[in-house]
Amino acid sequence: MEKIREFFYSLPRIIIVNIFKIIIRIKVFNYERIPVNRQVIFAINHVTGADPILLLAGLGKKLVFFAISEDFKTKFTNFFFRKVGNAIPLFQKNLYKNFGSFREMLENLKRKELNLAIFPEGKLNKTDVYDDFKKGTAYFSYKSKLPIIPVYIQGVRGLKAGIRAENNKVSEGISALALNLFRRINIFIGNPIDPIAANIISDFEATEPGKNYKEKINNIHENIEKNFWDLQDEAKEILGK
Repeated sequence: MEKIREFFYSLPRIIIVNIFKIIIRIKVFNYERIPVNRQVIFAINHVTGADPILLLAGLGKKLVFFAISEDFKTKFTNFFFRKVGNAIPLFQKNLYKNFGSFREMLENLKRKELNLAIFPEGKLNKTDVYDDFKKGTAYFSYKSKLPIIPVYIQGVRGLKAGIRAENNKVSEGISALALNLFRRINIFIGNPIDPIAANIISDFEATEPGKNYKEKINNIHENIEKNFWDLQDEAKEILGK
């Protein structure tokens, strides 16, 4: 019964993703950088509310997304983000509530075919300049021991920043899907960042436990930021821009 219920909840997402596989031209670069038969955390730049659908369509992976808790306020948006976007709320103000989200994430990751997806900036950013990466991605990678795969989405068209319609995340996402019909979207895959790799942990083996923990997360976080800038430069070089 539970599997049947889950199928019907997932049906809107399945239909939308498969429709957009047909009508949006998505090209994925360096797909081979995604580890085979291993769960990962995809860290993605966030341009529009349509990004989760574009990623599900382009990568062909089963993804669980983190989204800010404000997106789940009403019954409609809660249903939309959970069942269409396959998202878990992330609390930026009441951090203690994230323990529940973390447990939910771990429960999802027991299903080996599922991967985690996080937008490190924690908000929409329609510019080419990354803005204030949060440390949540590094934290979840450190705690789960899952490698991080940077993902750069290029060529997505969305509503102009600052206009009223952009404030409603559901309408913004639906509008973005419509604006990108038949467009060419590029998805660039970066090199994996392994949270337990020797080059990340070796410098901290002799430090005290509390400092060790924080510095490891900071080190992973710095690697994420560097890899995003490198990936963006690589994309510009490939596209000749």
